[in-house]
Amino acid sequence: MNAFTSASGLLPLNPYEPTGFGERSQGEVAEGQLSLDDLLAELHAHNVARHEYTLSAPGRRMLHRVLTALVEVQAGRRPASQLDGWLSPMLQRRLRARPRTVSTRYVLRNIHVCRPAEDALEVCGTAHLTDRAYALVARFEHGETGWRCTLFTVLGRRP
Repeated sequence: MNAFTSASGLLPLNPYEPTGFGERSQGEVAEGQLSLDDLLAELHAHNVARHEYTLSAPGRRMLHRVLTALVEVQAGRRPASQLDGWLSPMLQRRLRARPRTVSTRYVLRNIHVCRPAEDALEVCGTAHLTDRAYALVARFEHGETGWRCTLFTVLGRRP
């Protein structure tokens, strides 16, 4: 027997080399008992299934173009009718009801996309004015007619 004593009273650990993902030698785990490998395999399968969506979403480049156009509509530099295929009827009415006065030009710098459900995309980004940045948020939902923007807001913008 290997006797080991230390000043702290701790014993050294035996060397351990983990097996590859999903590999296990026979007899390590009693039959019917869950192992860490089983739990990791379940977690991996759950994550893969969670990220496999059947609906193909518009790409980041297309979302950037639509949001740039929406910022231009908000600033009065573009008519809302140019985005009819991308807007929900409620958002179309809201944008068309606003008086069209031309204001300063915003530049959309970056966007971040999140997919909370298979038929929904949530996008946030920053629109820059000369010396100030504004946050913007949008939600796209997939319906009978395809992907439509159902919500668009520039936060902190004064009318």
